[in-house]
Amino acid sequence: MKDSLFFLNLEVVLKRLITIILTLALSAQLHASHIVGGDMYYDCLGGNTYQITIKLYRDCLSDGAAYDPLLPVTVFNGDNFQIEHFTIPFPGSTTLDVLLDNPCITLPSDICVEEAIYQKTVTLPASASGYILSYQRCCRGPAVTNLLDPGEQGLTLQIDIPPPALATCNSSARFLNYPPLVLCAGQELLFDHSAVDPDGDDLVYELCAPFSGGTSLFPAPDPASPPPYAPVVWAGGITADDPFGAGDLSIDPVTGMMTAFPGAPGLYAVGVCVKEYRGGVLISTSRRDFLFKVLNCEIELEAEVIPQLELTTFVSYCEGLEVEFENNSYGGDFYKWDFGVPGTDTDVSDEFEPTYTFPGPGTYDVMLVVNPGWPCTDTSIETFIVQNAIDAFFAAPDPQCIVDNSFDFTGEGIYPTGAEGTIFEWDFGGFTDPITSNMEDPTDIVFTASGPHDVTFTVTYDICVVAHTEEVFVFAEPTINFTVPDELKCAPYEAVFTDLSFAHTEIFYDWDFGDGVGTSSDQHPVYIYDEVGVYDVTLTIWTDSGCIDTLTLMRENLIEIFPSPTSSFTVAPDVQDEYHADFFFTDMSIDGVEQWFYFADGDFSPESEVWHNYTEPGVYYPYQVVINEYGCKDRSYEKLTVIPVIPVLVPNAFTPDGNSINNIFKPIFYESQVFRLYIYNRWGELIYSAHEMDAYWDGAHSNGQLSEDGVYIWKIIYTAYDTGLPVEIQGHVTLLK
Repeated sequence: MKDSLFFLNLEVVLKRLITIILTLALSAQLHASHIVGGDMYYDCLGGNTYQITIKLYRDCLSDGAAYDPLLPVTVFNGDNFQIEHFTIPFPGSTTLDVLLDNPCITLPSDICVEEAIYQKTVTLPASASGYILSYQRCCRGPAVTNLLDPGEQGLTLQIDIPPPALATCNSSARFLNYPPLVLCAGQELLFDHSAVDPDGDDLVYELCAPFSGGTSLFPAPDPASPPPYAPVVWAGGITADDPFGAGDLSIDPVTGMMTAFPGAPGLYAVGVCVKEYRGGVLISTSRRDFLFKVLNCEIELEAEVIPQLELTTFVSYCEGLEVEFENNSYGGDFYKWDFGVPGTDTDVSDEFEPTYTFPGPGTYDVMLVVNPGWPCTDTSIETFIVQNAIDAFFAAPDPQCIVDNSFDFTGEGIYPTGAEGTIFEWDFGGFTDPITSNMEDPTDIVFTASGPHDVTFTVTYDICVVAHTEEVFVFAEPTINFTVPDELKCAPYEAVFTDLSFAHTEIFYDWDFGDGVGTSSDQHPVYIYDEVGVYDVTLTIWTDSGCIDTLTLMRENLIEIFPSPTSSFTVAPDVQDEYHADFFFTDMSIDGVEQWFYFADGDFSPESEVWHNYTEPGVYYPYQVVINEYGCKDRSYEKLTVIPVIPVLVPNAFTPDGNSINNIFKPIFYESQVFRLYIYNRWGELIYSAHEMDAYWDGAHSNGQLSEDGVYIWKIIYTAYDTGLPVEIQGHVTLLK
């Protein structure tokens, strides 16, 4: 009994498995990549009777399923409930021509699209909320570039029939042309994607997302799923308004003219919607779903006239009637230019880059045909605007003083007269009365600010504009001022005066320092006040150009000179040896209230009488600083000498063998000085001498040769520290190599 139950269950499992396998196989056949796109529209025949039209496009090289033999259409009311269902028999299909606007592009052989137009007249059940007709089919195929998992995204074609209360017996808009099957990467395409509406309703165009519908498990939903429908899922960075990602796609909302500029090869899903308005109210939307195949086209030949604004010689439209044309065409052997002059057939050239002089100012459509009359030919047309050259300039008037200034300007140049339509405009820089003028030769222009001003004269004739700028200078009124350091001033005081006067032209100076003696014509004079007192200082300046003027400034009690003390002191004794280096300092200053001794060895003292001991031999210059009740100071110096007991050390041997140790014979003085050094051999012959600071002997003879080993006599003449008189000493030194 258990065995029989086992085999029964196994049979059920096998039957279910076979059913699943057959279903998946059929599903794989039905959703094979073949859909290219489609759209749907309808015509009202009266009452609830409509002629329904569905256009479907498929890849005729695909191994996917053929067109539906009976195409299912599901009808929903305005509340998204199904109220009807019908099918349309397959009407047959036609293969579309693959057309490009450039005959010089070699098309690949693997492009084939066929069109089937399903039509049926149906009478729909009454619906106060209108109708939604839907058809769904999978799939688009894995090669679609701009969709996420495109092999699982089918399409839904949908059309709205408005309720009678909104529009009675409406016929929808329908597109006139199917988009081109092939686009070239990097090439711009203009395509008329407009529609027509039988009722004359207003139409508005936009890019929109196609609807998804059908999956690999349910490739041909019948009936269709109820609305609303989900848009396709775009790949990263892609939107309905930017389906190329790289490149550009746009549609004119009024005319339906589409501009495509794909940046990279691929297969791109695109949606275009036309919205139907009646009396300003939206009553229906028609949605077209299609694919753009973008290729790297092999273009054999292309004509391209460089636009006028991009010419290397272009400056403006108003450079005269002669134009040097530039040609960016390639692949051609012959060229035919037509410069677009009406009423003549002689405005032509067969040069690659001609130069042409137009008969007069105007706008001309210049056409270039590359390889005219050949099977592969191309044409480029660009609009050129030419005008006679104009020029404008003026001479900057001479500078004037800001006081009572009045400038006249005279416009000059090459341009038609004002009576012929020329417009003049002066811009005086913003600090004038008036600020601007439209006269050719404005007069009595008053500047309200001094300094440089940029004045611009602009001439406009037709589309030609030329401007010229000059700098106009206005002198400022002179100003007078000066300063002197704010500090304690003690006799004798050196006063440094700084002039702060200003003028745009040369200034002349006359200083009076107030002591009845001192004057100067310098700009920044220096004057020494020897006497104590209070002094007025007067400065007079004048200019003889620009703003001519004379100004005087007297500053009373500007300089107050205080008396200075007199520093003086004695040192006793003034010479000591290093073993008895004590010196007595005595203050001898006059009019001081405070004094300091500075001993020149880093030590100091405020005492008026003081002993000081020096620990090192040498010559010292101690000084005294004396300060009086006003804070004025004086300083004086004395000299003292601490004599070393041994003023010089002289070595008795050296080894000039080049090993950097003890290589020279060099006497060492307690303080460096210039002295004389003499070297004699044992026969008393002078072989070397030097007279310089820190002199030494390296063992060389005066002829440059190294002396022999032996004992040599040296003699040194130096200056004594205490007396300043020369001292001569001598001895022996041994040279060992």
